[in-house]
Parts: sequence; C-alpha cells; structure tokens
Amino acid sequence: MRVYRKLQISDLPLVIGMGENFRANFICEENARQFLMNPMNWIFACIQDQKIIGFAYGYELNRLDQQGNMLYIHEVGVLPDFQRQGIGLQLLMNMKMICERLGICRFFLFTQRHNQAACALYEKAGGHKGNETLEDDVTYFFKIG
Repeated sequence: MRVYRKLQISDLPLVIGMGENFRANFICEENARQFLMNPMNWIFACIQDQKIIGFAYGYELNRLDQQGNMLYIHEVGVLPDFQRQGIGLQLLMNMKMICERLGICRFFLFTQRHNQAACALYEKAGGHKGNETLEDDVTYFFKIG
C-alpha cells in the first residue's frame, strides 16, 4: 500500500533512508532534521513498505498580498524501479489538494525543456509554462483551486 503525505520531524528516519535509496550525499542528518522542523519547508512523499519511493521537496514562500503563500518545489524524484507508475503525478495532485486546504495560491518549479518526461508529467498534472527566457529552462506554475 502506498501512502502520500507531507513529512514531519517524526519522519526523520525515512528521510535519512533517502540518502541510501536516491543518491549518495543527498541527505545530511542534521540538515534534514532542521529542514523538517521548519513548517515552511515541505517534503511530500510517497511511502511504500516504510521506504520513500517518491518525493517532492520545497519551500513555502510568504507573499505580501492576500492571495495566499506560494510553494516553490526544488526537486521531484521517483526511484527508477517505480517510475512510470503514476507516482509523480499522484504526488503533484495530492500536493495541490493540501495547498488548497492551507490557502496556498499556487506552486511552481523549474525544469529543462530537454527533460521531456518531466515536462510531460508537469503538463499532465495541470502545470502551465511561464515565460521561457533562458535557452533550456522552463518554469511550470500550478494554480490551486
């Protein structure tokens, strides 16, 4: 069974395990602890058999207007054995629902145009391309609600 949720400090052991499963030097325990302790930081994960198999992490950004905060997603990843099973799409869709509940007006992320799999995923999840000013960089915005 797969569970999708925003992680908390009690999930530190799961986050530390990401360093073994995703890539070397990805997780520093003390930095992960500090990251999880800040409620403005997000790690949203797909957990199966007590292991994170997919994640998105980023930062909630305060706004000066009354539209609600925005969420910047720094990275999205799914373990290779679990790719092309809808996990990335489900992560993004569940994040949209949580953002709506919390009053976050939208989230956004960056990728490269040549990363066709990522672009297809973000478009399928409802992302809209922003202004493309750099040669290969693309910004996707996800409206909430």
